[in-house]
Amino acid sequence: MVSYFNRRRVLVALLLSFAFLIVLGCAKYSPKLQQTTPKIIFFATKDFRFYDTGFIKVSPNQTALEIFNTGHLLLSFLSFKNTICLNQQCYAKDTVIRRYFGDDSLKELDFQLLLQGKEIFLGENKMPLEDGFYQMIKRGNLEIHYKVSKEGIFFEEKKNKFVLRIEGFK
Repeated sequence: MVSYFNRRRVLVALLLSFAFLIVLGCAKYSPKLQQTTPKIIFFATKDFRFYDTGFIKVSPNQTALEIFNTGHLLLSFLSFKNTICLNQQCYAKDTVIRRYFGDDSLKELDFQLLLQGKEIFLGENKMPLEDGFYQMIKRGNLEIHYKVSKEGIFFEEKKNKFVLRIEGFK
């Protein structure tokens, strides 16, 4: 026979264990950012232009570019392996490339590497500079100029008027 006191202890222990499991089971995993850096960003396409303060956020499976003006988020550009999200609307990477560059000749372009200032197109036509590197890439009738240096990142495709310039604060 179990006394009232022992039943109460067992019941409290069970309720606390159950509550503990519910709290841990419902908690969301928050991925840690590897790096978040403030930048001055110029992002231009045929449709829009942004030139303001922003952040590049790098995590293991995505790279994000966020541009702010007076504390309001103007542009959110999230780049995953095969998906790109613009202001909470997600598209296949090929669709975004077709939209901004007119055809599929740049379908291997990795925006994650571009935003991080790393070699694109597996280092094709890479020329070392004193403080970085430069790549000039031709695909179809498109020509890309991509420069990474201490001053920042410069990416330009002239035919479709696509420019991304990322500079650190001085």
